[in-house]
Amino acid sequence: MNNDVYIKNTVDNYKNEEFNPSELYEELKDININIKSDKTIYDDFRQLLINMKLDEKNIGTNKWNPFKEFICVENNVLIKPNLVMHKNNVGTIDCMITNFSLIRPVIDYTILALKGTGSIIVGDAPVQDCDFEQLKLINDLEKNINLYKHIYKNIKLIDFRKNQNESIMCVTVKLNENSSFSELNNMNKEYSITNYDLKLMNAHHTGKTHEYIIPCDVLNSDVIINMPKPKTHRKAGITACMKNFVGINGNKECLPHHRTGGPNKNGDEFPENNFLKNIYSWLSKYTYKHNKFINLIRKCVSFILGKTNKGRFREGSWYGNDTIWRTILDLNKLIVYTDKKGILTDNVQRKIFNVADMIVSGEKEGPLLPSDKKVGLIVAGFNSLNNDHIITQIMGFSPSKIKYIENGYKLQKLKISNSIDFNVLDENGIVKDIKKYNKHFKATDGWKDYLEKEDTQK
Repeated sequence: MNNDVYIKNTVDNYKNEEFNPSELYEELKDININIKSDKTIYDDFRQLLINMKLDEKNIGTNKWNPFKEFICVENNVLIKPNLVMHKNNVGTIDCMITNFSLIRPVIDYTILALKGTGSIIVGDAPVQDCDFEQLKLINDLEKNINLYKHIYKNIKLIDFRKNQNESIMCVTVKLNENSSFSELNNMNKEYSITNYDLKLMNAHHTGKTHEYIIPCDVLNSDVIINMPKPKTHRKAGITACMKNFVGINGNKECLPHHRTGGPNKNGDEFPENNFLKNIYSWLSKYTYKHNKFINLIRKCVSFILGKTNKGRFREGSWYGNDTIWRTILDLNKLIVYTDKKGILTDNVQRKIFNVADMIVSGEKEGPLLPSDKKVGLIVAGFNSLNNDHIITQIMGFSPSKIKYIENGYKLQKLKISNSIDFNVLDENGIVKDIKKYNKHFKATDGWKDYLEKEDTQK
């Protein structure tokens, strides 16, 4: 598979009506299901596959099978949408989660490639506050997936969170010296993630130990179709293809998001040594207990901080975060190189095809409080790092400012990308100036003075 990135223009909204492809395509005549999907989005996604020249010799015939380029019969396929949360208190849910209008054609062409064999899982590990029962109702997600079972039985929707799904079996994957955290092993620091038990965090990331808890259903996959919802992100700057793999971890406590305290404590939670912020940081360690007294004090401290000019940067939600990019790179190394038993190898273990839903994206305070940004694009490719390089530019930001992208290209051990030398293509061929796709996203508060100053560059 090549390293190129493909862009397809489409509509910039999702229609809540009964919709199927605009016509019954010959190659899909046996997968004729009356399921909600946007006919324009479906047709444009199909055209994107044609633009990518997948199964080129059969395009235009009833033998066309584009996904057979990377899906073989008997394969286990994981479709990994971004299902982070069941509600958005600022914008619409459309800018937060991957829409079924795009998931629908991906399922169709996956079934076509498998020819009745293998398995399909649509799965994610949302944040702990996500109500998965409510999430399944959005776009009739569970209902629509179940409608496929009369033509393809081995398809299911799964919540990968161990604390919410007792049937999930997981494997501990040890990266240790191959982790992007290994260079910090001699530092005095404490890894953190807001609203989770940090004792569990530091059991998995301590000394030379760096490990993650991965569902067996993820490791058993031969192919992953990665379907992120690109948006701005308070801790990482942006979230897209590579950040979407945070949702393959069964225990969120294994995911360092920042380091406690300021630089004087080898932390990156905030840029300065501030008494109130240190108190806020200490209180944040216990928010997972949902203690009313602790939460009240924390809210009071937060209010006071909000009245000061130093109140912006908290919980690692700023451009100086030196932690989350390491977690992102770890998970991407893991998903590419870990075998089905959870052993890290030197060889690629599964194929990844990225389909980014930028029909409606999220800006400002993503990922949990994003505002709607109508974009009208689908961005696809087989190289997650290159895809995110271009998605960052579409947002109007410089990839050199996003640490997981900048450091991803520098990886020596278990490289994620072969080369930064790739083409960007749309329906007209090679895109010579990506600036024409600049959508001028507004960054999160902790990143806006950093990301929005620099012009886009490749």
